[in-house]
Amino acid sequence: MRLFSWHLDRDTVRNASNRKGDFMTNNYSDKGSKGLHRSLKILLSIGLGAAASVQTAWAEYQDPLDLPAQAMASAPQSLLLDVTKAGDRLVTVGERGHILYSDDQGGNWQQAEVAVSTQLNAVFFVDEKEGWAVGEDAAIVHSNDAGRSWQKQFDARDAEFPGPLLDLYFRNANEGYAVGVFNKLYRTDDGGTTWTDWSDHAENLNEWHFFAMAATDADTLYISSEVGLLFRSVDGGESFEPLQTDHNGSFHGVLAKRAEGGNDWLILSGVGGKLFTSKDGGASLRELETHTEAGLASGTWLDDGTALVVGTDGLLLHVAADLNSVTKYQLENGLPLSAVAEPSQDHYVLVGLGGIQTLEQLPRR
Repeated sequence: MRLFSWHLDRDTVRNASNRKGDFMTNNYSDKGSKGLHRSLKILLSIGLGAAASVQTAWAEYQDPLDLPAQAMASAPQSLLLDVTKAGDRLVTVGERGHILYSDDQGGNWQQAEVAVSTQLNAVFFVDEKEGWAVGEDAAIVHSNDAGRSWQKQFDARDAEFPGPLLDLYFRNANEGYAVGVFNKLYRTDDGGTTWTDWSDHAENLNEWHFFAMAATDADTLYISSEVGLLFRSVDGGESFEPLQTDHNGSFHGVLAKRAEGGNDWLILSGVGGKLFTSKDGGASLRELETHTEAGLASGTWLDDGTALVVGTDGLLLHVAADLNSVTKYQLENGLPLSAVAEPSQDHYVLVGLGGIQTLEQLPRR
């Protein structure tokens, strides 16, 4: 999950109407406009208000899912929620359908052409050309030109519980998964031409939210969730079983890699500065002291085998290569961070509230 992409009171939403638009997101002004027009339509249906005014307002509204992202000079300073590498290129996504790419390790950025202007929460490239991004109303967009242009493949704006997709993973250019709130799980076997509701393949009867995905090989996938749950598949995504940990909070981020001994090493991070590691594929967890209660968003493995996890207050947590200790760093500006990439060793590109930041080295403690 990208920390600033979305906030939801579960009971409020479950007790609310199922109509599209009852699901509101933070940091996205277009949703407020959407709710206003919905309210106007309700007033019209019961004969209140001026019919002409309502019809004018409704005619002016355009769904962000149908409206291309606008080119904005300020896009690099806007709310950005994820960043990844596409070969030597960097690609970042965020609010208002903003997608930007850089070919000089984050020094300069170009805005891509995107078919939607809804908020995008996560991005994944399977190679230097082919990539996907997911966002609000379960929007999924695709690029086959290294992130220069993006076309919409899917949305679920009329679902019973409309809401965002928060992360995705592709095994190859054909097979991929997307996850989100209330057990949202979709699968594609044709590069996203069609997306199938795959939620029945997860043992998630309480419909806990799915926040983030990671994989260690073609058969082993992980999904982080709420109430200390980690979902794992060992059959290539055909089924996802829940692993109940001793933690009772949410895991907003998950990193996974196959260690030299053959075990899966995991890093799980979430609310309250909580960070756990596992050296046995999630069967057991060790909590590491982070010296912070700031919320943690996501992270990345670094070239030297360590990992970097980011969060609110400009927080950076450097996890040792043996997964046994954490070193805390903090940016002077204190801006919340949502994701990080390492285009080259000891060079970091950070995104979050306030847009893109670059570091040549970790700040002094």
